[in-house]
Amino acid sequence: MKRERSSRESLGFWLYRAHTQASNLLRRTFQAHGYDLTPEQWGVLAGVHHAEGVNQSQLGENTFKDRHNITRILVLLEKRGLVERRIDMDDRRAYRVFLTDAGRKEQEKLQGLVKGHQEALFEGLKPEDLAGLRRIFEHIVRNIERKA
Repeated sequence: MKRERSSRESLGFWLYRAHTQASNLLRRTFQAHGYDLTPEQWGVLAGVHHAEGVNQSQLGENTFKDRHNITRILVLLEKRGLVERRIDMDDRRAYRVFLTDAGRKEQEKLQGLVKGHQEALFEGLKPEDLAGLRRIFEHIVRNIERKA
């Protein structure tokens, strides 16, 4: 008789659990250091840092946020003085996104916290383990993208 697998044996369960717990830990790390920022907001801030002047729509694609969510996050980051949206001179219906001086300083400080967070997550894993894990996830994502 074939035994049914519990949800705890599912790879999807462990992927979701790892993602959720890592996000919660990063949020607590930010809070412990006096930053009122979510991991989702951090991802967008880092995305702007890596592609200064990026088109808002492209930023949404780069960070896997739909139009509504990227706008909501950017409005919040703009209110906090961390980013600035400017009309795209090539397409006046679109915006380009830039870090402010305050955003640049905050991003640099947060980058150190994120690096420490990642080191804690991967503690005890060898570089070749991480490289293998990356290859596996890339393979899974390619499979998903082929099906989409």
